[in-house]
Amino acid sequence: MTDLVDAIFEIAKKNPEGFTVEIPSLKPVTSGFIAACKETQNCFGKESLKKVVKYSLENGNVVGGWKNPENKKYYFDSSKVFDNLEDAIAFGKANEQLAIIDLSSITEIWI
Repeated sequence: MTDLVDAIFEIAKKNPEGFTVEIPSLKPVTSGFIAACKETQNCFGKESLKKVVKYSLENGNVVGGWKNPENKKYYFDSSKVFDNLEDAIAFGKANEQLAIIDLSSITEIWI
C-alpha cells in the first residue's frame, strides 16, 4: 500500500487544483458526478492519505484530492462517482458534504 500512497501523493503534487483516480490502477476519472465519503473528511497530508487509500480500497476504489485556497491545505477523500446528479446529491447530503463536483466540466455544485 505504501507504493500506492506514494504514487497518489505525487499525482497530488502535479495537480494542485485537484484530481480523481481509480485505485489501484491510478486511471483518471474524468466524467460523472463525484461526492466524497464522510469517513475520510478532513484528511490532509501523507499520513491521512494512508487512511483514505485504505478506506477507498474497501469502499469503491476512487480517491480524489484538492487544495483548499483558503487554508492552503491539500485534502484527500475517498469518493463515489455517479452518472446521475440526483444520486450524487443524495449521497453528498447523506455524507454531510457541502458540494459535489461535476467532473465533466470541473464545476462545484453546492448542495
